[in-house]
Amino acid sequence: MRGKRLGIMVWSSLWVLAITAWAFGQGALVVEFPDPALFYQNTTFAVDGDVGYVPSFNRNMLWSFSMLSGRLLDEDGLVLPGSHASDSFMFSNKRLAMPGWFPNQAVFVADVSDPENLKVIGVIEIGGGTNIQGQNIEIDDDGVIGYVASFPNDTLYSFNVDTLSLEDPDGLRLTGNPDRIGLAGDRIAIADTTYGRIIVADVSNPANMQLAGTIELPGASNFRSNDDIVFADDGRTGFITSQERVLYSFDVIDLAVVDPDGLTFGTQGFGEDVAIYGDTVGAIYSRGLTFVDVSDPADMQIISEARFGETVAPQGNATVEFTADGTQAAMSVVYPGHFVYTFDVQTGEQVADRFPVGEQPNFLTVYEPGERVAVICSGVDVDNIYLIHNLFGPNGDTNNDGDVDLEDFSKFQLCFTGPGGAVSPGCEPADIDEDNDVDLTDLGLFVANLTGAL
Repeated sequence: MRGKRLGIMVWSSLWVLAITAWAFGQGALVVEFPDPALFYQNTTFAVDGDVGYVPSFNRNMLWSFSMLSGRLLDEDGLVLPGSHASDSFMFSNKRLAMPGWFPNQAVFVADVSDPENLKVIGVIEIGGGTNIQGQNIEIDDDGVIGYVASFPNDTLYSFNVDTLSLEDPDGLRLTGNPDRIGLAGDRIAIADTTYGRIIVADVSNPANMQLAGTIELPGASNFRSNDDIVFADDGRTGFITSQERVLYSFDVIDLAVVDPDGLTFGTQGFGEDVAIYGDTVGAIYSRGLTFVDVSDPADMQIISEARFGETVAPQGNATVEFTADGTQAAMSVVYPGHFVYTFDVQTGEQVADRFPVGEQPNFLTVYEPGERVAVICSGVDVDNIYLIHNLFGPNGDTNNDGDVDLEDFSKFQLCFTGPGGAVSPGCEPADIDEDNDVDLTDLGLFVANLTGAL
């Protein structure tokens, strides 16, 4: 009850804060980077707790920022010893790895144990004739070994971020053009954009990787550079979409297609990014998003089609991401404007109004608290990251109208000042952290969702 009394004491000041911020219509925090700071369309950012990390290619800098306040943490950033870094991947012991030109093709490793003081660990040289810029890195369960595929020499490399060295110095030569890779146990699946198949590597010994085999897909299957691979919880069944908008399931142990015909989805254009939550796959295509039930990988079924209400184009590096319970998902589009949409998986209906952002939205993720949406935007002059609240619940929407606004304030106050213990009937939306009590934690999250700032 002491916490409740403290909350009541500060309630009036929070009311003033809420009214002031709400009057300006804040729905998101915008992470601003020192000019000029530009991102590639395929730039991604890593999230570690409540801190995000992103490189900007034109200034050759690594930035850290708060996922809660949007504030730059290391305001000077970390100067990179090269250029064209577009992706960052978090390893154990607070080490961050980025593939790119440093100054030759290499993996740059940074110490991010103190987000306000980023430091250089070193560079892992890959060698001549390689290109790993823009390629994704997969991380072993030990959190120390990473894998990346290179072209045009078509080689899979393993490296160690502790020793700053290649585990298998020669790498594993591949019989095709590797692009996106996915790790499942001791096997890595690789999308071959030359022959439209899946190459599988055995990485049980990272110092001596072996070719396990290939999985031939039926028909005229082709992959694009952003056709990523995801795996089911069984650690062996993978999923990928083709340019022909066919979702394929495959087994990296048996080296076989699970659903021989695959599942055709969407209406036009190419297959794009995929995401998985439990038995549900979200599959993006050139004009939309389809949710698929993959509980039986041999007989996949469409759950719903996302209802945008208009013709859209999720191009660039648009991604789809599920909420923590898998019932909702968010996705960005670049046409007819720059928007973030949210959907109910089972029905495909929008769960909130589309949210406008200032530049082309690309990579997107959902994060806590309150299941906010972070999306990186690339433009002509100024690029930034939007940290959007109020797109999912429970978020303090006590009158269930889809928005967190001043109309919810009085009801939340009643829920907050009521008796302790279990949440009172009708106060479930006020229990934002879902711990069965409306307390100071929920108060802070409610004000954050209402104002867009902590």
